[in-house]
Amino acid sequence: MAEGLVNLSEIKQKLTNFDEALKLILSLKKNIKIKSERINLTKSIGRILSRNLLSLCDSPPMDVSSMDGYAINEKDHIKDNTLEVIDESSAGRPAKKKISPGKAVRIFTGACIPKGANKVIIQENVRVLPKNKIKIIDASNNKNLFVRKKGADFKKGQYIRLNKLISPRELLLLASMGYEEFEVMKKIKISIISVGNELIKPGIKKNKHKVYASNAYGIAGLLNKYSCECKIMPIADDTVPSIKKNLIKSLLFSDLIITVGGASVGNYDLVKTAIKKIGAKFIFEKVNIKPGKPTFAGLLQQTPIIGLPGNPVSSYVCTQLFIIPLIKELLSLQNKNYKFFPACLNSKIPRNGTRMHFMRGNVLLNKSKNIVKPQKNQDSSLVKTLQESNCLIVRPPHDHAKLKGDEVEIIKLI
Repeated sequence: MAEGLVNLSEIKQKLTNFDEALKLILSLKKNIKIKSERINLTKSIGRILSRNLLSLCDSPPMDVSSMDGYAINEKDHIKDNTLEVIDESSAGRPAKKKISPGKAVRIFTGACIPKGANKVIIQENVRVLPKNKIKIIDASNNKNLFVRKKGADFKKGQYIRLNKLISPRELLLLASMGYEEFEVMKKIKISIISVGNELIKPGIKKNKHKVYASNAYGIAGLLNKYSCECKIMPIADDTVPSIKKNLIKSLLFSDLIITVGGASVGNYDLVKTAIKKIGAKFIFEKVNIKPGKPTFAGLLQQTPIIGLPGNPVSSYVCTQLFIIPLIKELLSLQNKNYKFFPACLNSKIPRNGTRMHFMRGNVLLNKSKNIVKPQKNQDSSLVKTLQESNCLIVRPPHDHAKLKGDEVEIIKLI
C-alpha cells in the first residue's frame, strides 16, 4: 500500500450521536478568543456590539407635537371656543411665547410644545378666522393629546442591549442615540480548505473528469452572514503534503479551520492522516447523522478544526447544524440554536434507518398549519434540490414510517 493511504480494515471509528457532537463542537468556544474593534456607523451592518451602549440623549429630546395643528391648554378644548393664535412652533424653531388661557400657538409635527400648552388640537378640527383667531369646531376627541412626551422612545443613559447582528433597524436606533462610532466584535477568521484531485476553481474550463469546488463558496456565504471573514484556500490535492501545506498556512491567521472532503474512508481520504501528522487531537471522528456521517472535529495546535464531508448538501447542512451554533455562541447571539417547528406531511415517507436523518423539504403555511413536502430524491450530491428546499425534516434514528398528514419536526434552512 502506498505511503499515506488508509487501511480500510483499521477504520472502526465510533459514531457520535448528534446531540453529543453538537455539545463537543460548542466546547471549542474556549479555544477561540474574539477581540473588539472600533468602527464607523456606516460599516456596522452585520456586526455585533462588543458591549452594551448607553443612550447619549433623550428621544424625543422634549415634548413634541405628533400632528399639525394648534397647541393649547386642554382646559380651552371646548366646542365653539374661540382662541387667539399668538405664535408659531416648527421643528427646530420653537415658539417664544407662553400660552395662557384663551391663547393658541400654530404648531407642526415634531415641533416643541410651548410652555403652558399640554394638548394639540388637529388643524382639521378648527376653523381659521380673521385677525389670528381660530374657532374649535370639533372637540369630540378629548382623550388624545397628540403630544409625544420627552424620552418616550428612549431616555438619556438608558442601556441598549443588542445581542443580535446589527441590521438597518439597529443602525437607525444607534444613529438616533447619537453614535457615530462604537466597538464591535472582530469578525471571526475562518479558513476553508477543499480537498480533492477532481476539484477545480469555478470559472476554469473543465472536462468531464473535473468538478467545480462549489462547497467552499456555499459555506463561506452562509458563515459571512454571521460576522465571519472566510478565506477560501487553494484547493488541496489528495496527498498528505498538499493538505498539510494548506493546514499550516491556515494556522497562521485562522480562528477556525474547516476542511471539505477527504474525511471518509476511501484510499484517497487523507485529511485526518494529514491532520494527525501536525499533532491534531480529535474530539469526535464521525456522527450518526444523514447526511454528514464523516463530519469530525478537534484541535490543531489549539486551533479548532472541523472536517465536513465532500458532498455539497452534506457540507452545507452540517455547517448549519454544527458551525453556525458555534459562531452564535462565540458572538453571544440570541437564538443560539435552531428552532424546531411542527409540520404535517403532504406525502408518506418510509421508516428511517439507524442514523438521524435531516431530509430536504419545502414547507408552506396552509390555514395556520405548516405543510411540508419532502424532496423525492435525498441524494446528498444533488445541489439543485438543496436550492429548491426551505427546510430540513428531522427524523430520529429508527423513526417509524409516516403517512400523509402525520406530524414531523422541521428546521428552517438558512
